[in-house]
Amino acid sequence: MRDRKLVTRDSHAQEELAMTLRSDNFNRIAPLAAAALITLWFASTAQARPENLRWTHTRASEVQRFEVRVSSIDGSSSQIVDLGVPFLGSTGVYDTDVEVGDGDVRIEMRAFGPGGVPSIWTQPQTRLGSSGGGSGSGTVSVPDGTTIPPVTGADQRFDFEADAVGSNVSEWIDTRSNFSLVQNNSLFDVVQLGTNRVLHTSSAQTAIHSHAQGAGNSWTNFRMTGRMAIDESSGRVGVTTYSEYPSADRYYRLANANGGSFVLEGRPGTLTCTTSDTGVTPTAGTWYHFKFDVVDRGTYNQIRARIWRAGTSEPANFQAECVDETSTRTRRGSIGVYAAGLGQKYWDDLELIEGSVVPTVPPAPPVLLQVVPAQP
Repeated sequence: MRDRKLVTRDSHAQEELAMTLRSDNFNRIAPLAAAALITLWFASTAQARPENLRWTHTRASEVQRFEVRVSSIDGSSSQIVDLGVPFLGSTGVYDTDVEVGDGDVRIEMRAFGPGGVPSIWTQPQTRLGSSGGGSGSGTVSVPDGTTIPPVTGADQRFDFEADAVGSNVSEWIDTRSNFSLVQNNSLFDVVQLGTNRVLHTSSAQTAIHSHAQGAGNSWTNFRMTGRMAIDESSGRVGVTTYSEYPSADRYYRLANANGGSFVLEGRPGTLTCTTSDTGVTPTAGTWYHFKFDVVDRGTYNQIRARIWRAGTSEPANFQAECVDETSTRTRRGSIGVYAAGLGQKYWDDLELIEGSVVPTVPPAPPVLLQVVPAQP
């Protein structure tokens, strides 16, 4: 009974505080002090901890209020709280403390402008609680990085600069988790990193994809190039080629294993590999460049990859090489991206160069006319 009364009392207090926060007078006079008292309740009454939010806004004079959304990592619970408009100091930075449950959470913010029109949510920031090894950030922010210049004669390029921030990529299809072929175009979007627009997902769902569709996006004997990054070491990021999505779960993939290195894999898993492991394990907050080749050698597909940290030298040789000798192997397809696990995943400057990997046609066999004993 005592616990139930405490929860009820705190719930009433929270409702009263939310009503107060909606008051324009309070928003302008004392929002910082009130925001420090906000408590976000999740499924349990675990001990709360404070998190400090600091942010700016390019058109602060137009902002009517801010909201913060705190969600559990798995998305099972979330709460949105009205922050009003905290006092903006001479530095141009808003500063508010918010208390969250004692666990791993994601924190996002948005602003409301004239007429109550909301902005899109900011990119989620992952904060680890005691269950994640102590409070503090489990992420390393990804910079915009250096753009990979276009290759002369490339057949297709996706640098996402023409796509609106917050939207999914034109003529790309997102598909649901666990290698589903069912479309869900809310999983990937375009975000602004510094001066670059890049493809992005914050979803923690397992094995989600986005693939280029439409006329001219099915190829054979080509090289895929580009760069990708994660902001959390447990996140998985990858690219796919010779993909038949969303018609069939069939492709070749270069992606990092959970907490491990980038490896070559096929769906279905029919590859025979000299080595599937590149030996390159991604560091959070760092871009990685790659070259991913597939060529039809007549009786098999040869799949090779090399990947390296941005700012370092490209490896002289392919680090991973496999073959697909199955009769049902894919003979052409589109390019795409793959993601799983926690954190933000990013891709940029994806390019497709057909004919850069030329199939080797074996010569005709000799015609054996005669076999005789050799002369002593």
